[in-house]
Amino acid sequence: MSSSGPAQLRCALCDQTIGPGASYVVRIDVFADPEPLYLTSKQIEAVDLTATLSEVLQQIEHMSADELQDGVHRRIEYRLCPGCQRRYLANPLGMPRGVRIGSN
Repeated sequence: MSSSGPAQLRCALCDQTIGPGASYVVRIDVFADPEPLYLTSKQIEAVDLTATLSEVLQQIEHMSADELQDGVHRRIEYRLCPGCQRRYLANPLGMPRGVRIGSN
């Protein structure tokens, strides 16, 4: 019987090996806007529900299960080392940062 310990964790950004208990978990939930769509009774009456349903079915007919799921909710999880965790928190979306006044 072989005893293998827990799998070695690697940082998702720098690929450095991370020791036990030293990683940070980043979870990203991307989901459809939960705000309800408010329609007036006139707007509801003006909608042809049969035609609308037919259009939606045509749109999704050639979509994969993953594409359909992505339209509703997707959870992504990464493990980061301490250094990458600090960099991630400083700029989680990786957006370009403006030049600070007084910096070269």
